[in-house]
Amino acid sequence: TLRDDYPEGMYAEAGATNVFDNHEWTMKYLKLLGVALDPMESTNGASIYHIRGKRLVIKPGAQVDWPLELKPEETGLSRGALWTKYVVPVLKELGDVEAMDWPQTFLKRYDRISFAELLRQQGASPGAVEILKLGLADQLGDGADAVSALNLLREAAPRATVKQSFSIRGGSDTFPKAFAAKLGDRIHYGLPVIKIEQDSRGVQVVCEQAGNRRTFSAEYLICAIPFSVLKHVEVSPGFSPAKQQAIAQLGNTSVVRVFMQTRKRFWLDEGLTGSATTDLPIVTAYDKAHYLPGTRGMLEAYAAGEKARKLAAMAPSERLGFTVKQMEQILPRLHEHYEGGASVCWDDEEWTRGAYAWFKPGQMESFLPHFTKPEGRVYFAGDHLSPWPGWMNGALQSGNRAAREVNQAA
Repeated sequence: TLRDDYPEGMYAEAGATNVFDNHEWTMKYLKLLGVALDPMESTNGASIYHIRGKRLVIKPGAQVDWPLELKPEETGLSRGALWTKYVVPVLKELGDVEAMDWPQTFLKRYDRISFAELLRQQGASPGAVEILKLGLADQLGDGADAVSALNLLREAAPRATVKQSFSIRGGSDTFPKAFAAKLGDRIHYGLPVIKIEQDSRGVQVVCEQAGNRRTFSAEYLICAIPFSVLKHVEVSPGFSPAKQQAIAQLGNTSVVRVFMQTRKRFWLDEGLTGSATTDLPIVTAYDKAHYLPGTRGMLEAYAAGEKARKLAAMAPSERLGFTVKQMEQILPRLHEHYEGGASVCWDDEEWTRGAYAWFKPGQMESFLPHFTKPEGRVYFAGDHLSPWPGWMNGALQSGNRAAREVNQAA
């Protein structure tokens, strides 16, 4: 939660933001810790698409004149209608993605192909595939041509049953702060782990602080370090070859989030939601002021994959200026109201080295059986090892699972 770059009371969520009504673990712990939620209200305005150099303003339920060649039965359909036509029938096959034995053998065929290939197999024209690549598929890993179809389907399935989404009152950082207040001095800050050792009697974790080493000993360890960071931690004895392969090869999505503060939410005056789905370098845009006090606006550009890496390579001031120019193709009046901004490049965050986990074709079948298996006295947690990578719900579910496993082992 970014606060330092904005006036008092204003903030921007550069990490976890949304809580859905079907996120039972998040809901449980928010209630337990007394952290309040606010429902996200729909503005019922028009959304913007920007594709092939054309800006499209699309009102809910309206037909769309896409600048692409489509099949007769696809012509005029919104992106949502195309999704219903080609993706929803497959979602119905998935079953319970939270089940321990998921995915069943018959589903693994979807892990062996990319999402783009699945769309083609479903009968989508090249134009329809181009439309359906925008949005969710663009935000997972390196996009529709690179990500496992099963990975994207698992990501999409829980969203299909959401009736209400919420934001955490006062900012998402209120939630971990509430946990920290309960845990008190059991949390040790500023102690990065450099080595994990174990034998038949217990586990030792070696940490380093200002050049001095400190060792913690215990009967069992729950390791929630992202694999992108864990692969740089010394482990003795080494984990099994299957676990080591998963740790070495699991990808984290490159994400850059750029926030632009405005004097007012001018897009509402134009009958727009402020959201946009594009093939531009900024990928997607959102109105992030709906949970903020006052009348100022906050827009977010959310880029992932290769486009995010290109943005991350820029200096912060250059990145901000470039993003504002790109956003003006979506909201031309932005320059009249723009006050300043900030950005976060998740690949550069030292303790995550990327955002949420993603799978290339074949990796779910290879990695999932080994993800949560303990290695001796070391157990594993983290959103990357849950059915909800990138979600608070996944982090909480995995922590609870790992705690139960340790209790049973003890």
